[in-house]
Amino acid sequence: MNHVDDTLPVELMKQTFGIGIKVLTNDYKDLPATEKNEYSCYQEIVFQIEDEDIDNPDTFAIGMLFCLSLMSFTYAAPRGYSEVEFIPDEHWSLGYFLQGLDFENGQLVYYGDYVSGRMMKTEIVYQSGGKVTLRTTNRGKSSERWLMHLQGKKHITEVK
Repeated sequence: MNHVDDTLPVELMKQTFGIGIKVLTNDYKDLPATEKNEYSCYQEIVFQIEDEDIDNPDTFAIGMLFCLSLMSFTYAAPRGYSEVEFIPDEHWSLGYFLQGLDFENGQLVYYGDYVSGRMMKTEIVYQSGGKVTLRTTNRGKSSERWLMHLQGKKHITEVK
């Protein structure tokens, strides 16, 4: 790996973590069990980048997609046959990120299904102007925690 490959992910995280956002909608659904799945759920969160220090939220598009996909990968686990491809100490990389990145209908889109044996089932759509749609399948409400991390908030409180 060269110097650019090492530093670019860190720079993307530095510029993105701590950013202000406003959640516009948060739709969570438990879905009925099927023959293939005993448990199934779907969540869609739509949020807007809102930060007084940001003139153009579009400068954060790649960083936003990278950081959310990083968190999806980090908290993902193998499911079913994907355990065969699971590499426990694998790290999220620019290569994995770029494999799932696309430009569709004037929007940047990241989609990760199974990566390195981890069930991500995550789609992130970035619209010009800073509106982001985060969709997950069979990940519970974990994406709510990712948004807390993105904003630099702690999700665990001290017990006294």
